[in-house]
Formats: sequence, C-alpha cells, structure tokens
Amino acid sequence: MRYAETGYNLEIDLSRGNIERVATDPTLTELHLGGLGTNGKVLWDRVPPETEPFSPDNLLIFGTGLLGGTPAPGANRTIVTTYSPQTLLMGYSMMGGFWAPELKYAGYDKVIFRGKSPDLIYVWINNDKVEIRDAGHLRGKGAVETAELIRQELKEPNAQVASIGLAGEKQGLYRLHRAGQVQCQPTWNRRCYGRQGDKGDRCSWEKGHQPCPTGSILRALQRGAEIHKIPK
Repeated sequence: MRYAETGYNLEIDLSRGNIERVATDPTLTELHLGGLGTNGKVLWDRVPPETEPFSPDNLLIFGTGLLGGTPAPGANRTIVTTYSPQTLLMGYSMMGGFWAPELKYAGYDKVIFRGKSPDLIYVWINNDKVEIRDAGHLRGKGAVETAELIRQELKEPNAQVASIGLAGEKQGLYRLHRAGQVQCQPTWNRRCYGRQGDKGDRCSWEKGHQPCPTGSILRALQRGAEIHKIPK
C-alpha cells in the first residue's frame, strides 16, 4: 500500500473535453519526492523544449505535496507548474490553504491540464464526479467574486476554489492566483497563471471525502502533536 499518496492523477484534455483518472508510477515519488519534484519530472517528460508556452501542448499542473492531507503540520501546499511564457523555463508557484488537502481527499495527487478550451470553463471535482462546466457568466469577474459566485451556484459553501482574476483571464504575465482565502504570490521567475487564462480555465472547484492513507492514523496524529511541542 502507498502511504500519503492516492496513486492517481486527474488528466483533463481541454481541447477534447476528455477527463481521465490515471494511475501513477510509485517510483516517481521515490525518485523525485514531493509535489514540486514530481511536477517537474512530468513536465520534463511530456513537454518538449521547442514547445511554445501558449501552445496547447504545454501542460498546466496542479500538484499536492507528499504530506498534504495528512496530520503533518503545515503540509498543505499546492504547487502549480508549467513552461513559463515569461522566462521560457519551468515556472512554478506555491500556495497554502485547503485546496491541496481537498484534492487528496477527492482521490487525486495532481490535476494535469493539456489542450486549450475554445470557451471559458471551470472544473468541478467532487470525489469521483468530475465535470467541465461553462464559465462564460464569470468572464470579467475578480478571483474572490468568482469563488463566491461558484459556491453559491453549486450550493457548496465550504468547497475550495482555485481561481484566476482579470489579469489571468487576459493572460497577463504577473498576477495573483487565489485558492480559498489564500493568495499565491509568484516571484520573478514563477509565472503560471497567464497559462491558466490562455487555456480557458477560469477555476478549479473541489470537494472530497476520502481519507489520505497514512498507515497508522493514531501514530500520525501523535507525531504531529510531538512536532508542535518542539521548543522554538
């Protein structure tokens, strides 16, 4: 049994509207460890160096950290990785909040977008139920307003939303990405969110109920409590 991982990625082809639940290779984590390392390996293997950043062949990867969704303190990072349109190198940004743990609880370690949608869309993930939905009514909205409108639309006030605002929608090269109540602030070489606007993906919205496998949950909780007690 694999611990701290679900063993599955969610692959979404926005050009074809195709959604797949794909089993992952356990050696990927053994060799490259956490979300950033495994995101980088996926990008390296699947995006050739001659690929243009705004090409449908470029990937946009939302990855979780290895301990995301477990009782480990502070293990809640979401890592967003792509071939950056600003640096022409691998770009990545990280954010906290509950988006990554909820993705694990829904049964996935990563969401990998490829292709490009002809229309503005959002992705709704509810455990095994994954849908690509029209987001035309969200055009021109800010990231916070987008999240609130979707929660109201689906009557799910506690679900997590990772959304872009106007700058991302217009493919700006510097903007913030918002997940829940947390903003992801990219540094100079980490430009990812114009890629999300280019793909036509307004936001990803998720809710999960499945536990993240940790072996002995009691031991995991005890170890987390011990870490909290370590003197600063």
